[in-house]
Amino acid sequence: MAKKLTRSPTNRFLGGVCGGIAEYTGAPAWLIRVIAVVLLFLPPLPFILVFLIYIVLWALIPLGTPKKQLDPNTIDAEFEVKE
Repeated sequence: MAKKLTRSPTNRFLGGVCGGIAEYTGAPAWLIRVIAVVLLFLPPLPFILVFLIYIVLWALIPLGTPKKQLDPNTIDAEFEVKE
């Protein structure tokens, strides 16, 4: 199955864009977020341009489906009876 770029439903701070890119590339999410913040304040790129790119990615990249999360009060186990 091919990987698909989606916004992260669980690893999100604002819109899940950086979390989704991190999951897609296999990089840590904190690193992608640091790169995004550094890009915001680099002199060659205007702040508003990087911010608009983030907003466009937020609108274009679909939200991923959350992985199955269990209720912490529920026991999910398979028991085998050995005779």
